[in-house]
Amino acid sequence: MLRKTLFILVFSSNAVAAGPPADTLKQVLTRKLMILKPSEATERNVLFQSVQPGSGMNTFRVTAIIRDYSPGYPKNRYYGQTCTRRFNGAEFVLVPSPSGAWDVQGAMTPPLDTQQCKPNPAEGVSSIPLASLQGSPAPAGNPQPASAAKAGGSGKVATGSYECWANGQARMLLNFTIRSTSQYTGSDAKAGSYSFDPGSGRISFRGGTLDGVLPAGFYTLYYEPQGRPTVSFRNTSGAEVSFCQWVR
Repeated sequence: MLRKTLFILVFSSNAVAAGPPADTLKQVLTRKLMILKPSEATERNVLFQSVQPGSGMNTFRVTAIIRDYSPGYPKNRYYGQTCTRRFNGAEFVLVPSPSGAWDVQGAMTPPLDTQQCKPNPAEGVSSIPLASLQGSPAPAGNPQPASAAKAGGSGKVATGSYECWANGQARMLLNFTIRSTSQYTGSDAKAGSYSFDPGSGRISFRGGTLDGVLPAGFYTLYYEPQGRPTVSFRNTSGAEVSFCQWVR
């Protein structure tokens, strides 16, 4: 029964912990969306209307407009078109890459039913002028590095007690204590072991209450956002489903 309860709790996380600022999400997401610009478009703009905390650590809920301008072939009297698509509260998660930079995960294509395309009226004239759209671009400059929250943290899992959260509430059955470089105890005081790869930041638990609580393809990551040791349970797409933070 305890194992089944833990399984459910891991899936129900909507907690939020401290992480990178919204401006970092805007910069990283804009860069990724620019790479995906259609080949026929000579201009792409990403305008953010709202970026709010999402349902997990380093997760953001984004409302934004993507505008693509295509010039067409003016010599043939075809002046192209301008199209917009919209993210409405779409969730994106920032994850630290092995290089120490931030990467962003989530659906990079807005829903097709939000698309609006209009033929351009003349050469070099957009049918949907940028100034007519609401929203602001990402701040200029480079995104904040993820080195402070790099997977693997300081290279070893900090010993001590970890308190876990899910769905905005404390989940005491998930709490655990790291005893050494290879041993831990769960909330029921039963001992188990763990292995840790500093390069990827991944932890695997064997024995004790945390052994086998995650479905196939899920994984556990250790890192240190703002210097605070954190164990993050993540799904197959890399989004966080629960997290545990060092308390003492």
